[in-house]
Amino acid sequence: MKGYRRLPPYREAARFGRDWEPVTQNEVNVLPLPRGGDPSWALVFPSDYGTGIANLGFHYAFYHLKKLGVGVERFFLSPILNLSLESRRPLQDFPIITASLAYEPDALNFLEILAKAGIPPRAKERKQGRFPLIGAAGAFTSINPAMLLAVADFIVLGDGEPVIPHLVGCFRGQPHGADGRDSFLEALDEHPSILVPALGEERALEFLKNGTKRVAKTPCQQTLGHGIWISPNSVFGRTLLLELQRGCARGCPYCVLPSCFSPLRQRPVETVIETVERLAPVVPFTQVGLVTPEAGDYPGLEPLLDTLERLKKGVSFASLRIDNLTRRMVKALRGSRRESLTIAPEAGSDRLRLRCGKAFTNMQILDKLEMASSEGIRKVKLYFMVGLPTETEEDLIAIATLAESIRKELRLAVSLSVNVFVPKPGTPWETQSFVGTAEAESRCRILKSAISGKLGRSCDVRFSSLREAELEYRLSWGGPEILDLMETLVEKRKGGKTNAS
Repeated sequence: MKGYRRLPPYREAARFGRDWEPVTQNEVNVLPLPRGGDPSWALVFPSDYGTGIANLGFHYAFYHLKKLGVGVERFFLSPILNLSLESRRPLQDFPIITASLAYEPDALNFLEILAKAGIPPRAKERKQGRFPLIGAAGAFTSINPAMLLAVADFIVLGDGEPVIPHLVGCFRGQPHGADGRDSFLEALDEHPSILVPALGEERALEFLKNGTKRVAKTPCQQTLGHGIWISPNSVFGRTLLLELQRGCARGCPYCVLPSCFSPLRQRPVETVIETVERLAPVVPFTQVGLVTPEAGDYPGLEPLLDTLERLKKGVSFASLRIDNLTRRMVKALRGSRRESLTIAPEAGSDRLRLRCGKAFTNMQILDKLEMASSEGIRKVKLYFMVGLPTETEEDLIAIATLAESIRKELRLAVSLSVNVFVPKPGTPWETQSFVGTAEAESRCRILKSAISGKLGRSCDVRFSSLREAELEYRLSWGGPEILDLMETLVEKRKGGKTNAS
């Protein structure tokens, strides 16, 4: 779109400008947002700007705080800019800080951000001195909040919409200072979806074990339903984020969605279409990003795609199951000038894939991709896991065989992304073993050899870091004691320095 400057990634922007202004100048507010407000509140997304601005939960948190008149300001992970986007104030100036954590590595990034601001990561060390209150929220706090008990003064479990009014009301209702801090935390503790480890880590752990605290879940009809910013510097470009559904009814045993975020909640298609039609004439977005665990499960998908085509807006799918893929969906992708398709078979053999909860065969994959190829798709990216329960060498070789069939029979360009299976708390496979780095490396060697023998260099393969997989496993299952490891890792990142000038 004319008038927009395409910025390099945030690290280059920080290096050249040392200011957030080039980023914020290119943002467009989807809704009018009031300036200022009270109290001052720091909202942190502990990753780069491009990733954070593409996170719908972060949009929602900012919107609901603003709607209540809070002076909320945004922070992102930056090697230079430990200042807010809105007023360029430093993080340590805010009396309360809440972080939105999507994945395990975000916790490490958050500790790094706190350290740069001179704020002790350990909650016990913040009791002495005039330090901000620290809260944690986001998807990860619904999976393993115990990992954050030694860091956060309070933790929001589940959806933020039903919790934020109580959180703001408690903060406004208490005086500043040590006495106000204690009474604020005690008032927070009255909410069933706010965990307050500052009142005792052991007490908080017991609450998690006995179900005293529960995950908040909001009906989709009661949510805003779309993003509040459009930015060319988002990882998705000038995309309007549009929520279709939360939770999942599929029940894949490795996945946290059914166990931690169900039940399935869907927005009425009439509401979704009305939102797009209302915003399209006044907001400069080029495409809609459908936020949903599986777009093909949404019953109103085809009418929505018809609407987007009529409005000349592209579409981006967050997730696609190959057994749900229709010709209409492929046409929508091609209408958005896309020639590639991304799917996640998870396993190369039908047997192991069925154990993963995905009841489609290699033959069905080839049939669907042949249909996609006939509509102009030229590339396919496939996600697989190694280290799955009951996995054999034959299952690993089957990944290479499937990729070979796609490449040679369908003449599609093929790329593979291979990750190590990490069992997660709350899932049906939570009791399964993590294979460890040595065994994972051995299995990856088998797969590499099979791919090389069948495809040579005609297939792009990327393996996730084995060390990062092991770290993810340790963080996923860690309790308060994991903070020792996290602090060590943050120190290594910073060359042994835990405080920034």
